[in-house]
Parts: sequence; structure tokens; C-alpha cells
Amino acid sequence: MERLTLKNAAQIRAQILSVLQTDNPDIQYIIRLNAILLLTMKDGPSAIQIADLYGLARQTVTRWAKRLNSQNKPDIEILKDKAKPGRNTRMSPKQIAEIDKILKHPPTEVGLNKEVWTGALLSEYLKDRHNIELKTTMCQRWMRRLEDKKSKTPRR
Repeated sequence: MERLTLKNAAQIRAQILSVLQTDNPDIQYIIRLNAILLLTMKDGPSAIQIADLYGLARQTVTRWAKRLNSQNKPDIEILKDKAKPGRNTRMSPKQIAEIDKILKHPPTEVGLNKEVWTGALLSEYLKDRHNIELKTTMCQRWMRRLEDKKSKTPRR
């Protein structure tokens, strides 16, 4: 039987990986379960191949396997993220997506006469046009966070 192939496989893969790069803990848990499921297959892919498939570092897949192997009785719940300290954001995912969308374009494209986004400029823009009140420092943090998320590449 002939191997099934996709046209534009690289573009499709890039789109899927961008969807999978999320902070949603449920999606992250499903990715971990899929990776471990692949490891359980006889003659299945290696940790390196699984990491490449999901755009992860090999050490990440290895860490998940070690977590499962460290238990006497296997329990996949150990792959769920633990609660992280700190206050949750007061912004909705929709608002965060809006900020991300805004930052993808220079301020000149939204009618401002500045070339680059700054925390103060973003704060003022969000307050005036979207009724979102964020202090300059918080805008700078969001700018860094969203930029880091975009440029995140797996380490090998």
C-alpha cells in the first residue's frame, strides 16, 4: 500500500504547531498524552522523533517519561500542570489575543504617529480605543511575553 502524503505538508505542519503552542493547560495535557502514547507503541518513534513532531525539546519528552516511570503505580494525572504561584491575569483570552493582534503591526497602521510600540504607547492606545486599562509596566510585560511566545523555538 502506498504511503499517504499531504500537499503543502510543511505549511500544514507549521499551522498545526502554531495552534498547539498555547498556554491552555488542557491542550498541553493532550499533547503530553499523545507523546506518551507514541512512546508506548512497539517499534514506535523515539523521544527525539516525538519531540520533532510536536516542536519540542527532546528533554521535555524525556522529562514526561521520567515522571511516569518514577511512580510505582502509573498514573497519567502526573502529566498535568501543577498550579503555578502568582495572581491570574485579569484580562480575558480575547483581550490578550487583541493585544497580540495589535502588536503584530506598527503603531502607524492603527493611526498613531510613532514607529515602534512602547509600554506607554500601548497603554494609552488600549485605554483610548479598547477600554482596557493597563499600566505602562504591565504593557511592557505583555509585549515581552507575547514576543517571547512568538519567537519560541525548541532547543536541541
